[in-house]
Amino acid sequence: MNNKNIIFHIDFDSYFVSAHRSKDHKLKNKPVAVSNGLSRSICSSISYELKNVGIKVGWPRFMIEKKMPDTIFVEPNFDLYYTTSNNIFDYIASNYTANIEVGSIDECWVDVTSISEGKNPVALARKIQEDIKEIFDIPVSIGISYSKWAAKMASDLAKPFGVKFIENNADLESQIWPLNIKKYYGIGEKTADKLVKADVKTIGNLARSSELSPELYMIFRNRLSSFINEARGNGTDKLTYEHNNLKGIGNELTFPIYDFYERSEIYKVIKSLANKISLRAQNRSVVGFTLTIIIRSVSKVWKGKQMKLVEPTNDAETIYKNAIVLFEKLWKEQPIRGVGLRLTNLINEFDHFKQLTIFDTYEERQQETKVNNIINDINKKAGKVILKTGYRVSKEKIKESVQSRYLEDDLGIRK
Repeated sequence: MNNKNIIFHIDFDSYFVSAHRSKDHKLKNKPVAVSNGLSRSICSSISYELKNVGIKVGWPRFMIEKKMPDTIFVEPNFDLYYTTSNNIFDYIASNYTANIEVGSIDECWVDVTSISEGKNPVALARKIQEDIKEIFDIPVSIGISYSKWAAKMASDLAKPFGVKFIENNADLESQIWPLNIKKYYGIGEKTADKLVKADVKTIGNLARSSELSPELYMIFRNRLSSFINEARGNGTDKLTYEHNNLKGIGNELTFPIYDFYERSEIYKVIKSLANKISLRAQNRSVVGFTLTIIIRSVSKVWKGKQMKLVEPTNDAETIYKNAIVLFEKLWKEQPIRGVGLRLTNLINEFDHFKQLTIFDTYEERQQETKVNNIINDINKKAGKVILKTGYRVSKEKIKESVQSRYLEDDLGIRK
C-alpha cells in the first residue's frame, strides 16, 4: 500500500429498513422487510433479524412470510430514502469534510486525510458513526484504508455497525485475500464464475496472479492489471468530485434486485426524482430547457429519451408530468432495474423573463419591466452589475447559502 491518503467508506446498514425505523420506532428490534403488497414481489431491504436466520435480500415476500411469519412488511418510500441520505451526506460535508464521493443512495467515500492528521482514524470513524446514529438514527459501518477499493472491502467486513481498518499489506493479506473471489468489489457473478473455472477462487489467488496471464486476460481484457493491483492494495485513493459549474441536475435510482414492473410503482419513483430535482434547481435559482429520462433494463442496459420544454422550468409538477410523457414513450411494459431523470440546458431563473400569469396585473408587470430596464441600462453602462432588485438580492443570498452546503450530485469542494 503506497498511498498516503486516508479513505473512509461509509455504508448504511440495511438502509431502507433503517430509514423506516428512524421514523417509526415500533419497527425496531423486529423482523422488517421492504416490499410492496404483492406476495411475489421482491424484498429490496431486510433487517438483521431476518438476515440472521438465513433470509436474504431479493427473496420474494411469500418465502419470507413462510420462514418468518411475524415479519413486518413496509411499502417503499423513496422520498424518505433520498431525503435522509442527502441529509447525512450534507452533515458529513458541513461538520467534517466536503471531500466526498457518493457511491449510491446508501454509501459514500470520504477522504479524511486533511482532518485526520495526528489523529487516530478509527476514533474519527467511530465519532462520525456515533454522530450519524444519534442525529439521524441510521446505523452505518465504516471501512478505512488507503485506497477506495480496500476501504469498501473493509466496510463489508465491519457490518453491522462496525469499524474496520485495513492499515497495511499484512492486514490486506490476512483479512481480504482469504475471501471468496465473489466478494471482490467490482467483480460480477458471471466474471467470478469464470475465475473459479480458471482456479482463481479467492481474492488472494487473483492478487498473486501474473498480469501477463493469457487466461486471465481473456476474462478481464485491458482491465486485468487494474483488478490485480486493487487486490494488492495499489488501487486509486482519488475520489471523484462534481464541479460547481452546474450544467445539469440529475438523479437516478438503481434497484440491484428489486425489479419494477408495475406502472404505479414506477410513477412513484419518478415523482420522487422530480421532487428532488425541482428542489435542487430552486435552491440554485436555475431553470432548465431540456428534460431527459433514462430507464435500466434487467439486462443492465440504459436507454433514454429527452424533450425540449416549451418554457424552462424548475417546477416539480411540470417536471413530473413531462417525465411521465417521456416514460410512456420509452417503456415497453417490461420489468426495469432502474430509472433516472435529468434537467439540463440550465440558465439563471432571473435571466428568464416569465410570461404573464393570471395572478399578474398588466400594470404590475409594466412597472416591473420599467424598473428592470432601468437597472439593466445602468449596469450595461457601468460594464458590470452594480444594481440589483431587492428580490434578486434576497434570492441570491438564499442561493449562496444553499450552494455552500453539500448537494449530492453537484458537490463543490470547500477548503
